[in-house]
Amino acid sequence: MSEPLWTDVVSAVGSAVTPLAVVAFGLVITRRQSRSELLQRTRLEYYTQLVPDLNWLMCYMTFIGTWRDDSPVDIVDLKRRLDSRFNVAAPLFSAEVTDAYRALMKLSFRTFGGWGEDAVIRTGAFRRRSSWRRKDIRWNPHWDKRFERSDETTISAEELTTYRGVYDDLLAALVKDLDITRARAKFTTSRVRLNASAPVRTDIAGAS
Repeated sequence: MSEPLWTDVVSAVGSAVTPLAVVAFGLVITRRQSRSELLQRTRLEYYTQLVPDLNWLMCYMTFIGTWRDDSPVDIVDLKRRLDSRFNVAAPLFSAEVTDAYRALMKLSFRTFGGWGEDAVIRTGAFRRRSSWRRKDIRWNPHWDKRFERSDETTISAEELTTYRGVYDDLLAALVKDLDITRARAKFTTSRVRLNASAPVRTDIAGAS
């Protein structure tokens, strides 16, 4: 019996190795897909936690919706909740999302005022005080110091439009990271959808 040619040996070895290589490659791809799907699911969970509160903040800062019912204490508490959730979620998102979040917070609050001091809201108290309509609690005069703007300051339409643009940029960055292709109703809330279209803004006059 003649000995097998070296080409026959190589062919036989190749036939045995090729299926193993295909299986190994398939396992690598499957693991990567599983990790990617897990990342997207986790991102989506944080998105559904963050966006309603971000929308709440945007409505307050731009005088939309229920802004008359929110005290400055509520809004500072809202900031704490947002920061707590976002700081945990940030490593899962792109730098673009983090930069957009910080830009929105910078427009919304002045921080690092002093040891133990709360953040100051970068808007005025005048319209909020004069429009206060809650029956369960009266406007507290001490709340006025929680706002950066004086009563006489006009909040311009340009400022409101700029704020809305920064908010929209943040949501766009989040959605980009999620690579969402489903209907919007699947990943947002009715409150967010209600405020999805930015209204034409006018100046918010201060006290005359």
